[in-house]
Amino acid sequence: MAVFRRAVMEQDNLLDNLVGRHAGDLIEMIRDEQGILNGLSVPVFFLDPNGRFLGANAAFFDFLGIDGSAGFEGGVYQRLAIRFAREYQEVDRRIMADMSALTFEGYVNDINAVERHVAYGKVAVQAADGTASGLITVLYGLSDLQEIRALKKSEARKQAILDGLPDIVVLFDKKMKVVWANNSVKKICSSPLGLRCREIFCGETGVCANCGLDRSFRSGDTETWMQTIEAVGKAGTVYDMISTPVKIKSGPVDSVVVIARDATEKLKLEKQLHYAMKMEAIGTLAGGIAHDFNNILTPIMGYSEIIRLHMRQEGEEKKEIIGYIDGILKAARRARRLVEQILTFSRSSEQKESLQYIHPIVKEVMKLICTTLPSTIEIRQEIDEHCGMVSVDPVQIHQILINLCTNASFAMSGTSGVLTIRLRKSDRRDREWLELSISDTGCGIDPAIRDRIFEPYFTTKEKGQGTGMGLAMVHGIISRQGGEMEVESELGRGTTFRIFLPVSKETTSFDQVVNLEEMVGGSERILLVDDEEQVVAVTGELLESLGYVVTARTSARESLLLFLQSCNDFDLVITDLTMPYLTGLELCRKMKEVRRDIPIILFTGYLEEFSSDAAKEAGVDAFFMKPVSFKEMAKLVRKTLDDPTGA
Repeated sequence: MAVFRRAVMEQDNLLDNLVGRHAGDLIEMIRDEQGILNGLSVPVFFLDPNGRFLGANAAFFDFLGIDGSAGFEGGVYQRLAIRFAREYQEVDRRIMADMSALTFEGYVNDINAVERHVAYGKVAVQAADGTASGLITVLYGLSDLQEIRALKKSEARKQAILDGLPDIVVLFDKKMKVVWANNSVKKICSSPLGLRCREIFCGETGVCANCGLDRSFRSGDTETWMQTIEAVGKAGTVYDMISTPVKIKSGPVDSVVVIARDATEKLKLEKQLHYAMKMEAIGTLAGGIAHDFNNILTPIMGYSEIIRLHMRQEGEEKKEIIGYIDGILKAARRARRLVEQILTFSRSSEQKESLQYIHPIVKEVMKLICTTLPSTIEIRQEIDEHCGMVSVDPVQIHQILINLCTNASFAMSGTSGVLTIRLRKSDRRDREWLELSISDTGCGIDPAIRDRIFEPYFTTKEKGQGTGMGLAMVHGIISRQGGEMEVESELGRGTTFRIFLPVSKETTSFDQVVNLEEMVGGSERILLVDDEEQVVAVTGELLESLGYVVTARTSARESLLLFLQSCNDFDLVITDLTMPYLTGLELCRKMKEVRRDIPIILFTGYLEEFSSDAAKEAGVDAFFMKPVSFKEMAKLVRKTLDDPTGA
């Protein structure tokens, strides 16, 4: 469109010069400058002061599709614009009377009498006496102009679309230099025209060793690759790149269009997803191991307590042997705590949650930490006591703080340093969060292992100094609470762990009845069901030592058949949760259908997808986790038999 306008302006200027040079002698101008006039691409015709046709250039006759000026004797408009002849004649008369110029849209008839839409450009030629010596009229075909306008409008739309794209779109010529780019390229380069691909995306000269743009020029095929941006201000940004060749018919590649899409966030999310999937898989595996390990610990603890009980009953309490038994129980309890950590990591253990202010717990832990840290470490506290309440298990928050503070102390061992604890409110993604951060000025974490620090049993400490379960446990607790965790670290500068917990007014809990009151037995009849023979044997013997009559089964199906045949022969059912063919919850439902008042205790070493609602719906009256101590089990059994609704 700009080229067209420039051409028209040049021709208008030429006509103005001609008029100026031949003022007062229009006929002489036509005769002397006919060659120049015929060189004009726009139609031009001339009239005398009375409106008679004087002549025209070659473009005029071509425009109308006629040969020569024959037929114009009766008036130009009687041949040129039949319907508007009188109107146009009046326009010409006024222009020459006023010695003015005028441009307007109108119509002309071609040789076939078909009307064509045109623009008239008219200017009066002044004679020596100041009157008009004639009129010059230029015709512009508006159909051509409209096509140009439509093309320009279409191009403008395309340009707007391309500029509106968040992706970078760049056109490279055969020399692999930019000849066009959309506005998005300004994110990484303010003046891309004439630059090479590497100069834009990397801020360097030359060509990449495996450049997809170069491959597209050589192969003529679409190429895709990923490019890490090294340009100033966008360092570390990763783009998905696709280059598409532009061919002229079947010839060689004329140019290549490159589209670059910012893939940094996508890669970050993919990395987080892979990590979450890995942690979920590890958690599932850990939960399964914990379940089996609890079944192993149950007979170890059970038989140890049976031995100690029998020795006391028979008066054979040898101090040395009792010491051995206590050592076994102590080791078993340590193993049980380790299993609890594994279950916490795998998100499968139910904890006591309640609405809590965190700052009292933080202050309590810091008092404890102050007495254990070396004097070379300075402790700083920035505690906001009004940052809201969260639904948490306070014991677990205590564990998290102890673990992270201990790790921070280890990172600063042998040097002076600062341990900073911050508690404040944080707004993230249109939601209120409680932010708890633990910062140290220690050695930092090597970027090569940063992605592995939450894996169970992964540790950089020497043998005997750590199990590698601490951070895995912390991650499991925070994830289970619906929270998030971030780590920032720089080698030699220190590490910061940020924990975000959603500020909430709701809480969930599932109360476990566990206490250490004196053992009380009875003579009631108990149906004991577990698919592990050792668990059945040791649990049955413990219950029998309390005076209960125990009927033990290792098959859920057999136990259900037995109960259906003689449901009134039992006063209590104790069943495992996870069993083949029939789970503990399914067994409970079927037994309750037969006898609604039968009290049922569920015990398990793995509470995957188990909740208070599921237990209540199935009719469970109480439950306990394996392995349980003799006293705990005795108390729970007695309480359930005496008051099943309150158990």
